[in-house]
Amino acid sequence: MVAVSKNITYSVIIVPEEQQTVAVVVDQRPYTLQPSSASSLLYTGEAPAATQGYYYSKLAGDQVVEKEGFMRSALETDTPNEFYNRSWNSATVSSLPTLLSPLSLINHTDLSPHLKNEIVTYHFEADQDQINQMHQHPLTNTVKVHGTMTRITLREIQKFTDVKMQLSGHGTRLHHKLSYKFELPENQALAGYRHLKLRSLATDPSYVRERMSYDIYRSVGVASTDCSYVRVFMNKQAYGLYGLVEVNEEPWIENEFYAGRKDTEHGILYEGVFVRLFTARPATLAYRGDDQKLYADGAYKIDVKPSEGQPADYTRLMELTKFLANAPSTGSEVVKEWERHIDTQSIIRNMALEITLGLADNYIANSNNYLLYDYCQQQKFIYIPTDTDLSFGSSSFSAPAMWKANYQRFPGMTRKPPLVTKLLQVPQFKQAFENLLVKICKDIFHPDVINRYIDSVVDMIREDVAWDQSLPRSPNQDRLKGALSQLLNFKPQNLLPPHTCKAYIDIALRGISGRPIPFDQAVNGPTGHVSLVGVKEWILHRRKALLQQLDSSERTG
Repeated sequence: MVAVSKNITYSVIIVPEEQQTVAVVVDQRPYTLQPSSASSLLYTGEAPAATQGYYYSKLAGDQVVEKEGFMRSALETDTPNEFYNRSWNSATVSSLPTLLSPLSLINHTDLSPHLKNEIVTYHFEADQDQINQMHQHPLTNTVKVHGTMTRITLREIQKFTDVKMQLSGHGTRLHHKLSYKFELPENQALAGYRHLKLRSLATDPSYVRERMSYDIYRSVGVASTDCSYVRVFMNKQAYGLYGLVEVNEEPWIENEFYAGRKDTEHGILYEGVFVRLFTARPATLAYRGDDQKLYADGAYKIDVKPSEGQPADYTRLMELTKFLANAPSTGSEVVKEWERHIDTQSIIRNMALEITLGLADNYIANSNNYLLYDYCQQQKFIYIPTDTDLSFGSSSFSAPAMWKANYQRFPGMTRKPPLVTKLLQVPQFKQAFENLLVKICKDIFHPDVINRYIDSVVDMIREDVAWDQSLPRSPNQDRLKGALSQLLNFKPQNLLPPHTCKAYIDIALRGISGRPIPFDQAVNGPTGHVSLVGVKEWILHRRKALLQQLDSSERTG
């Protein structure tokens, strides 16, 4: 007597063409699946549990027009929400060692919008005309699209209504693949978060720089957002593989420092932002005088206003810069005096990370992409890093010059930015900083550790990178104009070492050509570019240079 297989439910995220149907082929027999009521991208249906295996396919009538190129292992229970043409559902990413405990001011909620071992699908549905308008002239576009968002994980489906979505970023608006940010209503937060970004990863052909940076941030215990991979769709169109990152706004402050409590008073959050190169005073934290309005010229932004009763202008920032201008470097009370104004561990750790990770668009190198939160309960600031796409040898600098440089010659250090310059004048802080540089190089950048981590992330995203690079992209009307403007306005005399003409022109030409660097080449190197090297290549050379500078056991001759 032949045993009859019980039925189970099969579920797959798939986008068939018009007039096509979707089927699961179980032990070589097809069973039609239907669109789910939860999402038009999710097809479900019952069929017998496989004895040999199963795969998903697209049909035109009874004819198979496309099918998965592999057989899935037989299951005895309902499948998770699988993704068409992906040979895996969940991955095991190698963990990084915990170098330091979280900063003392961090009191993180247990909730997180991130799933780090799977790739979640985000499906936005809105009026197509609004979506089209959002993509016109990206450089100046401020259109907000209103619609719904469905979040599909392996085991859960969440629907959000009245979601607002718009373009995000600055330099990334010159790419064919754009970045976005979205806002959820107050009563529909995702794991306690309402403001999130979808980072396009368009400047990084390795796709690993941002995920790795944020994982290293966690390892070193600094306050920061996080990053996980997601797949993005708008209506029935696939937009590709993105990095999901929280926006540093009010719910994030509550979740990072106050365990998610909404009734806690919070301080002001400042952001240092890039101002037009060579034409304005950058956000170096230099003292400008005792008038807070002197700081309101665009180099700094107020991202989150404080609770009632605290100054909601640039007064607190002005006070910090005044302290830095006159900060003590010696004396029995020097550490206590610094700690009265700012969490010094947050500076030491973040400056060490900028040097080791090669952050080329943050505080030291570019007076950009950093936050200062006034922890009002102690009247002291804590430093917070943001965007990390220009890292690990991706920048307008000469990457070989960067990785060879002693930390004192890192891009921007010769301009003596006050926060790091003053900090390193204090012997205790300088020693802690140099010790941490060595520790990161030895414990995280050790080839056995970091290569295992990178390889596991690469294995996780390889199929999605190929999919992302195969997707058609709408022409970006501002792309060529923006890249040409970079070249036409370029003045070699304004470049400071290790900026080089060759690197600056190289990054602009890469933007114009749009030709992708092969995935494995972008990860491992060499790439043939001075403005972009392989991620592993950067780590190998940076580790060697810093250890030779700072660790006597590594020095030769």
